[in-house]
Amino acid sequence: MYFFKRNFKTIILYVLALGITGTVLSYFIVGNTYDYEEYYSLSEPLSTTQQDELNIQLNQQVNSELDDRAATIGYSSESQYLSLNIDSLPADDVSDIKNQFDSLLDDMDVGYEEGIDITAESNSNTSLKILIIAIALILGGLAGVIHGLQNRRIISDEDVKYYLNEKTLGTF
Repeated sequence: MYFFKRNFKTIILYVLALGITGTVLSYFIVGNTYDYEEYYSLSEPLSTTQQDELNIQLNQQVNSELDDRAATIGYSSESQYLSLNIDSLPADDVSDIKNQFDSLLDDMDVGYEEGIDITAESNSNTSLKILIIAIALILGGLAGVIHGLQNRRIISDEDVKYYLNEKTLGTF
């Protein structure tokens, strides 16, 4: 118990320092990602070959830059709605993919009206951020305890009594 009484400030400083570091790291390393869905109203229905060509162009130009299939399209021939679905990407990538998809539609001479229904949901990864901060706090506590264990200097009257089992008559 005397150890914690003597090294309380050191342990708290290490916990705060590494806790702040963990918070900053979790903010910058684990960014927010978004799930994005937008519906386009087409002026004329897409043929099967146009739909296949659009899928191929989307995979070659957009998804080839990404690790997995982040962007997909869906088409309903009954309602003539084309949907663009983007899963778990940062906001900048979502904007770039949307612009590339719009240019694909323009290159194929498809008449469309964009922005019929737009859904953007944030995936903030809070559990991963909390885990990073908790690990940083635990490491801060361990670093403070280790630093306290290495500090064997005699500073006060209590240290003389505890470590040397001697009485002090006075201090200078």
